[in-house]
Amino acid sequence: MPVGAARSEPLFKPPVDPFGTAAGTAPAARTPWESAKPLPTVPSPAVPPPAFPSASATPKRITASLPELTEIALANHPAAREAWAAARAQAAELGIFQADYLPQLSGNLGVTQSQSLSSSGTSVPAQTRYGPSISLTYVLFDFGIRANQVEAASYRLLAANLIQNRALQDIVLGVEQAYYQLLGFEQLLSANRLTLKNAETSLEAANGRRKAGLATSGDVFRAQ
Repeated sequence: MPVGAARSEPLFKPPVDPFGTAAGTAPAARTPWESAKPLPTVPSPAVPPPAFPSASATPKRITASLPELTEIALANHPAAREAWAAARAQAAELGIFQADYLPQLSGNLGVTQSQSLSSSGTSVPAQTRYGPSISLTYVLFDFGIRANQVEAASYRLLAANLIQNRALQDIVLGVEQAYYQLLGFEQLLSANRLTLKNAETSLEAANGRRKAGLATSGDVFRAQ
């Protein structure tokens, strides 16, 4: 997959959503959810979170930038898709509870066929009876049960959307940590190579001084 390429979503045909509850979730697994109305206020932390270090000195060996790596992780990480699917499931549950406000229409069709036996030997024709029935029920008053169910499902949907945002934040944090850890390891490797080069230079100088009679074997062993 090329750098920055994202898999098209969704991979399945969305079901029928008569109440539009899926609109209350993120449009895709890699997209964070944004609320259309104000959320409950949360007090800010006493200590601000630390800022991420700058990535200005990026080694040439890394061909992808941090935003590109983040986009690839958000588009392919299973945790993002799992959290998004959970939010859509909660949206469907909200639609189920909202459907309780609609009337219920039920229809039945019964077919009965019977034939009597004649003792005289004459044939008796079979009788077929059809019994169609239809019923319409509608709950006018339920003491607030439906409203409470819809409200609880709405809060569960809100929690699922916030959990999805938290999952995306964890993915982004993991990518950034791995990215800067790789940069640190590369700088450590460069420092170790310089240290090894300096030690080799000191060893060559000690051997040269020993050959010139300016150093002893102990000086060479210490340098080695």
